[in-house]
Amino acid sequence: MKGKVFESSRDVYQDQAQVLFDFYLNAAQKIIDQEDDFDKKSEELDDEIASINESANHVGRDYMIGGALLVIGLVLLIVSPIIGAIVAIAGSAFLFKTYNFKKNIQSNIDEVELKKQELANAKAGIFRDYKINKIGAVYIPVAKKVAFGDKSVVVDLTDGVAPTNVSLQVANNPSALVNTLKDLEKLSSEAPVVEKSEQVEEVETSDYSSSIQDVKFYDYFGTMDRTLRTGAYYLSDVSTKNIKVPFILPGSKQMNYLDMFATTEIDNEITIPVFYENRFDKEMEEFKKISDFQAQFAKENEDFEGVLKHLIANIGVAVQTVATMKVASNNKLIDSSNQLLFTILKNSYNHYSPLLEHDEIEKIRNTNFNYSDTVEGYKPFQLKESSRVKYDAQTGNWVAEDGTVTTMPFGISQIQEEIVAPIVQNLLAETRIERMRIYNDIKNQKIDYLNQWHQDTEDFYGRNRTSSDDLLNIMRSNMTKFLAAQATVESVAEIKSSMKNQMLAGKKTEELENKSDKQDENNLAVFEVQSQQFRKAQEDFDEYMDRLKDDIDERARNFEYIEYYDASLRDRLAKDLVSAGDNQDQLDDRRRPLASINPLYAQASVLPPSPSVDDSVSEQLSLNVAQYAANTLTELDEYKQSTNAAESQGENKPSLEQEKPIDSPSDITANDDSQISGNGQLEVASESDAPESDSPESDAPKTEKTYSVILMSAGAAKLQVVKAIEETFGLGLDEAKELVESAPTPIIQNLSREEAEELKITIEAAGAEVDLMEE
Repeated sequence: MKGKVFESSRDVYQDQAQVLFDFYLNAAQKIIDQEDDFDKKSEELDDEIASINESANHVGRDYMIGGALLVIGLVLLIVSPIIGAIVAIAGSAFLFKTYNFKKNIQSNIDEVELKKQELANAKAGIFRDYKINKIGAVYIPVAKKVAFGDKSVVVDLTDGVAPTNVSLQVANNPSALVNTLKDLEKLSSEAPVVEKSEQVEEVETSDYSSSIQDVKFYDYFGTMDRTLRTGAYYLSDVSTKNIKVPFILPGSKQMNYLDMFATTEIDNEITIPVFYENRFDKEMEEFKKISDFQAQFAKENEDFEGVLKHLIANIGVAVQTVATMKVASNNKLIDSSNQLLFTILKNSYNHYSPLLEHDEIEKIRNTNFNYSDTVEGYKPFQLKESSRVKYDAQTGNWVAEDGTVTTMPFGISQIQEEIVAPIVQNLLAETRIERMRIYNDIKNQKIDYLNQWHQDTEDFYGRNRTSSDDLLNIMRSNMTKFLAAQATVESVAEIKSSMKNQMLAGKKTEELENKSDKQDENNLAVFEVQSQQFRKAQEDFDEYMDRLKDDIDERARNFEYIEYYDASLRDRLAKDLVSAGDNQDQLDDRRRPLASINPLYAQASVLPPSPSVDDSVSEQLSLNVAQYAANTLTELDEYKQSTNAAESQGENKPSLEQEKPIDSPSDITANDDSQISGNGQLEVASESDAPESDSPESDAPKTEKTYSVILMSAGAAKLQVVKAIEETFGLGLDEAKELVESAPTPIIQNLSREEAEELKITIEAAGAEVDLMEE
């Protein structure tokens, strides 16, 4: 006999030994439990008798009391007949009541003794003669093996596996597909360095960018794209045949169960056909036809597979190489065009050596165009002709007359320097006297106003300062008192500590010392907190008064400022040029290249909106198509190797004949009274057919619940979720993106709880919202 029932067993014979052991163990345990139950009940009855006897202890005393009352009553009859009669009657009644009580107690004791005897008889009658006359095994067909080419598949018969939809696709136009593949092979092996533009095709790109609605495909990429689309059409133009059969997949829980418990070598053992074995014969016949068709074209498929693999690798290399070169050449062309444009734009500037004009540039940098500071001795910004530099196109440097070289000259607009500045200077010179009078009037008015404002603010500040000084003095006084109190507390703590050291040791003394020490520590902590709060309040107040004074002074300086237009109208642009040069490092990425023209040009230019490009564009541009193709082929080879390894391991196990049921030893059976219940459990009957006997049960396999993983939402990080789906399930980018955009949607089904939880955690880590649904 092959197979087994219990997971811990090696074979059916060890299962039988386990059943025998469990049967006699349960029988012995039942006898012991019954005896213990009888003993417990007997002890309870003994306790009940003892309780009854204890309640009868006062019977003798009651007899004496009743007799005494009767004697006293008889004596009193001589002295007082009425009282004596009453006492005698009471004594007689008490004696009668005591007699009846004793009689009832004896009756109760007899009743309990009778129960004890019945328990003793029941205990002696416990059934102990358990034994098994015969034991064996029956088999139930639970699966069937069906041939498929040179391999085989296993079909479930128990409805424990969901039907699998099996499809076989055959190309309807194989010759056209082969020709297309040849064209692709030629294209991938003859990629041009420079594309022709004889057959230009525009491709819509609105899904990737709202600002770039279409791009052009030239001859090579256009032909490659059209040929790939043609090949995709022929690959999709197929005939499909579908069958639904509950296949047991290698490595599944069901297959593992069969490997552990089932067998095909049942010889002449008893077989019970619980499940209908021929229910899938029609589907299996169609499956065999597909298998025969696949076997007929096995060699063609093998060659075809090799061609496809070679083509995938070649196309990946060709597309990656040409695309990389195309992107690099386009970037170089754009950079060269920009450099040419920047060089042309520089021609509108006069460029000077920043080393030779250091003093003049430093002067304009420190100029504030304030009338009070500038009116006396202001000299217009003027650069020397001898400091001019010329651009050397070969080296990309700027060279002065003295031979000094610089890479970043100081450039100022020719129109500003040669036209605007002289005109402004001449026009302003004609009305200088009138402007000086206006400047002076404005200055005098502001000075008068500022004097009054300073007087008012100083008065306000002085009053507040006096109040604040008073408040600070109060705070300092309180702080001084507080510190003195703190010093006193610390002194008292030191004195107490010294006194404690002189006291005798003892438990009570130690408790008092600990309590006193704790109180001292609390007091010191409170003092320290208060001290810090006082200091913080004083520091905050001082800081506030300083800020108030600084704010008053700053407002006064701003109001006092009078722009000297004679200087600013002429030289404001020069100062802005110097400031822009000092702040080049603050330019954003789009403006920074423009700084090579002029820093102020880069800072002040109005740029068009940034191109709107989907996040997936960057990911697709960074994709190495050649490496992706190589990784795909490697994964296919690994999958094929793992499949072959699993099949070779399966061949080392007991062989399964084609269309031969796989039987599992359902349960161990006893004599003719044994039955197999609906759940496949074993019922063992003893020779005595004792109705109260327990029967050991075999461990029936439990059906585990399965779960579906549901993608509820991609969340904010849609790109990361698409990437996670792509890597987890080995999908293409478009397939993963389509799956994510269709949320809420099931991702995968028929997973165990642990597998579903693990997958849920993986996808949620990318930012998605995932839920589990029990099937």
